Amino acid sequence: MIRTKEYTEGKTTFVSADVDHYSEDKQQPTSSLPVFMNPRMRVNRDFSVIFLHTYIRDNEIDLLCEPLAGSGVRTLRYLNEVPGNFQALMFDANPTAVEMAAKNIETLGFQDRCEAKKGDAKLLLISESRGKRFDYVDVDPFGSPAPFLNAAIQSLNPRNGLLALTATDMPALCGVWPDVAMRRYGGYSFRSPFSHEIAVRLLLGLAYRVAGLNDRSIRPLAVLSSEHFIRAWIGVKASRTESNVQASEIGFVYYCPSCMSTETVSLQDGPSTGGFNHQAESCSGSITTAGPLWIGSLYDRTMLEHAGESIKEFDWFHASVERLLAMMVEEEPLTDYIYTDIHALCDLHNVPPPKTELLKLMLVNLGFRVSRTHFKSTAIRTDAPKSEVVKLLKDYSQERA
Repeated sequence: MIRTKEYTEGKTTFVSADVDHYSEDKQQPTSSLPVFMNPRMRVNRDFSVIFLHTYIRDNEIDLLCEPLAGSGVRTLRYLNEVPGNFQALMFDANPTAVEMAAKNIETLGFQDRCEAKKGDAKLLLISESRGKRFDYVDVDPFGSPAPFLNAAIQSLNPRNGLLALTATDMPALCGVWPDVAMRRYGGYSFRSPFSHEIAVRLLLGLAYRVAGLNDRSIRPLAVLSSEHFIRAWIGVKASRTESNVQASEIGFVYYCPSCMSTETVSLQDGPSTGGFNHQAESCSGSITTAGPLWIGSLYDRTMLEHAGESIKEFDWFHASVERLLAMMVEEEPLTDYIYTDIHALCDLHNVPPPKTELLKLMLVNLGFRVSRTHFKSTAIRTDAPKSEVVKLLKDYSQERA
């Protein structure tokens, strides 16, 4: 007999396995849960609700699919909190999860709009989309979404589909296991103060390549980074022409740990590091390379602005959602520049960090563009050279001495 617990998230109440009971001393959910549900993913699901609510303002959603549903909380929240009459399918290989999801569907009164099916996610994505393609597929696995990506893209409506991907295999994506990143995502990762951006760009790079295999293009709409996961919302449509053009958005990120300079270079320009700007600043540190990965935009401006308008209609989201969304809007024009962790840069040069807003003001006064980033509270994006940022930090430290 499974020990269950009633949870409420957003406006939605549902039943799942008692996470506290089964986690015991680990203090977090594990794959051994009889039905998997991670309460720590609430912000992920809050953003998923707001972005789906935003997306359907300008795009038709008739049928969505969550192929790794667990207790079904994500899809239940879509049905309960996003306006519309769209239909939904949930899959899970765990029969206990399917049974629990079905009970939640019935309790909430969505039997006419939603169905839970038992089976392999990859097979069901293909077979259940033959009659009618999905308009939205949400892949939220325990680990990497890579094994499900080809089936998910093939199951999407080729005219206009929305794909959401979550990855929780952060050690591989953030440089602890770069060979695993190459195997799963087709590009190397490295350890750095901006490792979560590398993680996001590796995931988007894989999405581009798998979409391209199916003669489709991608358009990143939004990304979300947290301590233990990354998330991407991606528009996908059939277009070989656009996919060919987007080949220029696949490239490398070069990084020098000795001076913390970075540079992105398109794969079309070749992997040479001869022009890397840290050498012009008299740094002889060794260069580390990540990729191939996505070096293009991370956000769609319209999507973010509409989400900012829509969020005013909700009063049940986690308190951090509106703040993070505001940072996404702020950083959107500057995602060509890898973010800089100011605290890490100050540690490198042994100077105290100023307040982020003060540093932003100093850079703006010098004519540079600068923004915060939702990736890290101590980081900024700027078109200023690292040498200019370091000079400001040192001058500020001397003035304070």
